[in-house]
Amino acid sequence: MKKAHPSPRVLVAEAKRVLDSWRPSDRHSPLDEVLELLEDGRRYESLSVYLVLGERVNLVAHRGNAPASDSLAFGESNIGSVAKNGITKSKDISVGDPKGRPELAVPIKLAARVLGVLNVESSRLSAADNILVHEVAHLIARFLTSNGKHLVRKAREAAAAALADSAAKPYRATSDKNAAEASARRAAAGEASRA
Repeated sequence: MKKAHPSPRVLVAEAKRVLDSWRPSDRHSPLDEVLELLEDGRRYESLSVYLVLGERVNLVAHRGNAPASDSLAFGESNIGSVAKNGITKSKDISVGDPKGRPELAVPIKLAARVLGVLNVESSRLSAADNILVHEVAHLIARFLTSNGKHLVRKAREAAAAALADSAAKPYRATSDKNAAEASARRAAAGEASRA
């Protein structure tokens, strides 16, 4: 007997229940649970939630196949483009790349303020999925501006710490990592050694 999948309306109601019941004292992220609901209910192959943090969008929740990147600049790929302009992007690959799959990138926004992007990839995207993903993105936006402010603050702190960590490390060109090799290359090229 084939297992019946919940309707989009049931999935939206379940996502709302998960987001409304979450408290900052909970150790898990409700975004992970919402993505799990969507993955189980609609059999999506990859789901990701990215938050806008400064001039980048950073991955904060993911289910399914590996995401393209943990952090993207505004305008980079469909996700960065949606974060920059707040307009949904959908990619139908039925004619294009056989290795790719259809993708739907929906802004997580309230009014004109883009808070993030909900990205879904699946070989079976339909008009009902478009509506479902938009409704869930709106629920996540309402959550992030109310009960979920704690998660946004934690993501900002983690991004700032990662940026500070990368800024604290001195830059060394790949060719300078082995000083003896670098000196030999410079001598062979006729360059003076740096003393």
